[in-house]
Amino acid sequence: MTPKIASIVGKSLVARLSNRPNLRPFAGSFSTKVKSLNDPSALVTGVTVEDIENDPALAEYFAVNFPEYGKEIQTPGSAEITADAELDDEDEDDLVSPLNIRLLSGYKRSEKGSQPCYRLRDHDELVPGIIYGSDPTQSILSIHASSKILVKTPWEQIQREMDRFTYHNFESRVYDLTVFEDDDDEEGVVHRVMPANVQHHPILQKIYCCNYLRYFPGRPINIPIEYINEEESGALKRGGFVVPRSRHVSCIVEDGVPIPEFIEMDSTGLRLKEVIRLDRLIFPEGVKASKRVKEEKFLVGTVFGRNADVGLETEEAEVE
Repeated sequence: MTPKIASIVGKSLVARLSNRPNLRPFAGSFSTKVKSLNDPSALVTGVTVEDIENDPALAEYFAVNFPEYGKEIQTPGSAEITADAELDDEDEDDLVSPLNIRLLSGYKRSEKGSQPCYRLRDHDELVPGIIYGSDPTQSILSIHASSKILVKTPWEQIQREMDRFTYHNFESRVYDLTVFEDDDDEEGVVHRVMPANVQHHPILQKIYCCNYLRYFPGRPINIPIEYINEEESGALKRGGFVVPRSRHVSCIVEDGVPIPEFIEMDSTGLRLKEVIRLDRLIFPEGVKASKRVKEEKFLVGTVFGRNADVGLETEEAEVE
């Protein structure tokens, strides 16, 4: 069928659908998930499998406009991706190196522009991005155009990491990203990177972009702060809480030292209205605050609570 004939068939079908109040062409973006491929109503609202089987014109319209309908489609590397998405606790250990650096994989990207990137996200379930930044250990300078590499990462891998570390902490992790040239490439090139500038749809669970910044020992990395020994604080035990000012702290991790998932903040002895500063943070050996963190200005948060709790704490202190 020529494009012109297909256009005529499409217009004819739309006219026929307009006379059926419960049917209307689907106006959203086309997705190639297996569920959508086997469900015609996901493509044209109200159309059933029986309608397509009994109406040759409708079947011809679907064949021209939705050639993937009814087919099992797998995106590149989807077998491995599915396995990764359903990892148990034992298999998770295989994704982590001794330095607490996890693994990701992706492909070099030749697609540029908005429309090709839309097709990558909606059709292939691949998230476009770019690897950028300097790496003095490999003599890579960001001023050179060759330092920027266009990549596309399987959506399932990024979502797996976000489910594990949450959206805010995903960019605080370091990954060994293996970039393959194509499906025939079995080795790939490994880049040590940190996710950066991850863009989300504000409502839908959809990732628009995930870039990667090259990482090397000495590059500052924002590590989340985790509170410990909260039971050792009378204020926190009696309904007090910390209003956070900083949820992450910029750190420098020395070469050969595992990258911590959290920097612990000791809550022992915290009192109401106390201001929590840098001296309460416990840095592991080989990890220190970067020069961006000014000790006299850095603020973790402040302890607040109810007035009744303040009186109760004061009375108990007097009794003791």
